Amino acid sequence: MHAYLAKRAGDLSWRHIFAEFTQDPYQIAETLATGAPIAWTLALPSEAHGGAYRFRTGVTIEEVRQRYEELRSDLEIHGWEPMLEIRTGWYMMSQGISQLKIAATGEMRKGETVVMFPVGVDGILGELQVGTVGRMPDGTEPAEEGRLPLRRMAVLAEHEDYIAALRAEDVDRIVAAHMDDAAIAIRNYLTDESSLLNVAGHAAIRDHYTRLFAKYRVLDVQLVNRVAESWYIFAELQWKVEERSSGRTLAFCTADLNSIDPDRKYWVRTGAGTDPVEAREHPLPTM
Repeated sequence: MHAYLAKRAGDLSWRHIFAEFTQDPYQIAETLATGAPIAWTLALPSEAHGGAYRFRTGVTIEEVRQRYEELRSDLEIHGWEPMLEIRTGWYMMSQGISQLKIAATGEMRKGETVVMFPVGVDGILGELQVGTVGRMPDGTEPAEEGRLPLRRMAVLAEHEDYIAALRAEDVDRIVAAHMDDAAIAIRNYLTDESSLLNVAGHAAIRDHYTRLFAKYRVLDVQLVNRVAESWYIFAELQWKVEERSSGRTLAFCTADLNSIDPDRKYWVRTGAGTDPVEAREHPLPTM
């Protein structure tokens, strides 16, 4: 069943990727799921915020179609070569090389980025992107020095501390993991139906996690999947929580892409999450 659902996530995601190659926003939008909450994000510099990164978003099929129309006025996508591809029952995450055409000049060039596609029943639930945030101005990755990937090792260790802070409901440590003007666009678990939280800065991040832990008491957070790179970290986490108002024990998964700044702080974060369900034990099969 896991393999079947993972293949389905890949099929729906690649149907969308191939539609991107048509450059037709209407064909691209047709690959979105119907009758389900949609979330599309892309981190871009904002003139209104002094060049700091902010997320351009879309939360309806029409808004997402408009985002693709806007992007195609600048860039066309003509290819995608996945160097990394993680498929699960509810998303596909991929790091790869895109073949781009600059609309104004016709110049063709390649660039590397990372993207995530949550999936629904009949299409993707959106496209979550950090762009090239975390990479060097010339598009290269931050260099590792020495025999070991010390920066990646530090990113990994600090992410372990971040998971521990989530388990402990330690808002100060969670906020401190982000740079001062960090932007986040993630699933908002403060609303009954899936919605997109799009905020920036320590004060807004602190407010969100303070309210989240007022709603849920964290019982456990466990790692499902992770990729630690020099410029980003991706992680899928399984949460087990107690809803304080009802006493119900619930479980859900989150999956986030986190770009890393030169000081290894989270620069921009985007991600998705599954709906909370009643938690139950899943006994492991005997070997």
